[in-house]
Amino acid sequence: MAIQASFQKRVFQFGFKARTSRGLMRDKTSWFIKLWYDTNPEVFGLGECGPLPGLSIDARPDFEDHLIAVLQKVGEQGSLDKLVVKEIVPPGFSSITFGLETASLDLQNGGRRLIFENDFSRGTAIPINGLIWMGDLDFTMSQINQKISQGFTCIKLKVGGLDFDKECD
Repeated sequence: MAIQASFQKRVFQFGFKARTSRGLMRDKTSWFIKLWYDTNPEVFGLGECGPLPGLSIDARPDFEDHLIAVLQKVGEQGSLDKLVVKEIVPPGFSSITFGLETASLDLQNGGRRLIFENDFSRGTAIPINGLIWMGDLDFTMSQINQKISQGFTCIKLKVGGLDFDKECD
């Protein structure tokens, strides 16, 4: 029973102007790792590698080349555990490590798109802060009002994408 690996690249278009401290993002590229056993290819685990350009150390032009090399090593090893992941993923490619580990956990859980069985995976909400994307003042205020009406008691504002005085306003 040997483990097999492949990936699929997807480019997602934002439905709004997603602004980070490094600039405007119109789309986001992700690579989805698929792991399965050769004896049962219908059951597979998925994991996402999603480095963010300008923000992630592994968002580089040769990312896909490194991903291909890592997945080839997975096939050669025939198994995957945390020790093997540390040995085959080059330093500085944390999103590949994350994608492999989540795909492996999903596969271990029967390929149900379930990483861990816990209260959250069963539908219990976790109180977190409401994230406000960068944008012009009207867009930002609209999001703040929406998060408050949704009951968030902590709101996280990203700054650095506009004129500082406007952001202070």
